[in-house]
Amino acid sequence: MSVALIVGKRELPGDDVLSLLSGHNLLPQLMEAMVVDRALRTIRCREAAIADYYGAQMSADAGFLEKKRTQLLLEGAREEDIDFFISRPVLLELFKEQRFVPQVGSAFLKLKAGLDRVHFSLLRNKDHELTRELFFRLESGEESFESLASRYAEGREAVSGGRIGPIEMQQLHPALARVLSTARPGIVNSPVVIDGLGVIVLLHEKIAAKFDESMKQHLVNQLFQEWVKREVQAFFY
Repeated sequence: MSVALIVGKRELPGDDVLSLLSGHNLLPQLMEAMVVDRALRTIRCREAAIADYYGAQMSADAGFLEKKRTQLLLEGAREEDIDFFISRPVLLELFKEQRFVPQVGSAFLKLKAGLDRVHFSLLRNKDHELTRELFFRLESGEESFESLASRYAEGREAVSGGRIGPIEMQQLHPALARVLSTARPGIVNSPVVIDGLGVIVLLHEKIAAKFDESMKQHLVNQLFQEWVKREVQAFFY
């Protein structure tokens, strides 16, 4: 069987490479890299941009880029691909800027409700009768949320005394997000059933999303990841 890959002093046959990629769940990453590379090969960047990107390394070592070229060749990259792989980080940021920056304004308006962050306490238990009893204890002030969550919560919130967040609304279960969207800070919400579990929620704070530079970059990356998923689906399936 022919050698497909050399790693250090080890020679790996093609079947071994495929098995390793699949076994370590690296195929999805490879597919994503392939569709991204397909797009990046259609654009160009200035030599000055590459020099700026590697500025710190080149200042520390004048031969940095030449050593990087040599390393890529040793690792199996083709000669004709070396310049692309060296410029790839710069091309990636340029692609994001050209493709997704113009979309961030409309994306923010569309997604704002999901971008708002919430800080809340949560208690989940499969025993609905117990959940109702715990709600009455909380509502009356008989016991604290932290104490009850630590003892009775059956989710990951048990280790934090029920405290969660701040976290974006879009990252929450849709049913939980709906409860929090109408919740009033400091008021324990009546139990609801989500995925078979009785759920009690206490909203501490809702933090409105701001359209600042950090949010713009966050949206650019989110739009990019959504694009990658669509491209993988279209290209491979």
